[in-house]
Amino acid sequence: MKYRDLRISFEMSGIQFTILSIGEETILTPFPGHSHSKNSYELHYIKSGRGTLIADNVTYNITPRTFFVTGPGVFHEQISDPDDVMVEYGMYLQVSVPETVKRSNPMMPFIDTAFHICDAGDAPAGIMEAIFGELNSKKYGYELMVTSLIEQYLLTITRLYKKGTVKHAPAVLTNPADMTYLTIEEAFLYDYKDLTLSELARRVNLGTRQTERLLNKHYNMTFQQKKTEARMSAALLLLKGTQKSIGEISEELGFSSPEHFTNAFKQYYSKTPGAYRKAP
Repeated sequence: MKYRDLRISFEMSGIQFTILSIGEETILTPFPGHSHSKNSYELHYIKSGRGTLIADNVTYNITPRTFFVTGPGVFHEQISDPDDVMVEYGMYLQVSVPETVKRSNPMMPFIDTAFHICDAGDAPAGIMEAIFGELNSKKYGYELMVTSLIEQYLLTITRLYKKGTVKHAPAVLTNPADMTYLTIEEAFLYDYKDLTLSELARRVNLGTRQTERLLNKHYNMTFQQKKTEARMSAALLLLKGTQKSIGEISEELGFSSPEHFTNAFKQYYSKTPGAYRKAP
């Protein structure tokens, strides 16, 4: 169950929030490492199951009721325990912070928190379930109810920032949100094997040069660098998490030959795929 392209926009304390997607997802396969654009945040609440989160090279154990936010530039990947796969409530949003907003603004702790993880208890689950109920029923006034519930959710999790692990990053002032960045991130997350610059440009309704400039501006990467990041992250998961041969992994990642994959992997990680797989 996932609601995409919602574009639910509202203002809290002078800051514009736009919710682009909300969903409940069973994480059957590992999510390769990825990061979000300069004004994007993804909120994760683990409804059930267990697994591992790797965020900026730090590993965290994930259990039911774990909440974590991955904000701008936080490189992260998520891996379910195969015997107890994770089910999470997710929310992807973007913010626009006017230059007139003061540091004392009550929502700045949320804006300034690029990463946070803690045991959130049961409260976030109840709010998310109420949101799903409104989106499913579409009863009179459901749009207002959903907006009110999302505001409650954001305030509830901001209160949690007093505990847990927090990494702060300065707020980034950008243009109002749209679906472009979510489209980009999902393209590299799910379609890294065959994705081309032309295809990505088509999906975001821009020219190839404009798309390259957008990637540089919001991710500090070229298209090729971001594609390489996605493929190399997926390679690590496949090498450690499966028994597939180097040739099979090479083909799955879209390389022309095992030799090409091995050379690219060694250039990126300074070791061969075989050496990485054998390492403890």
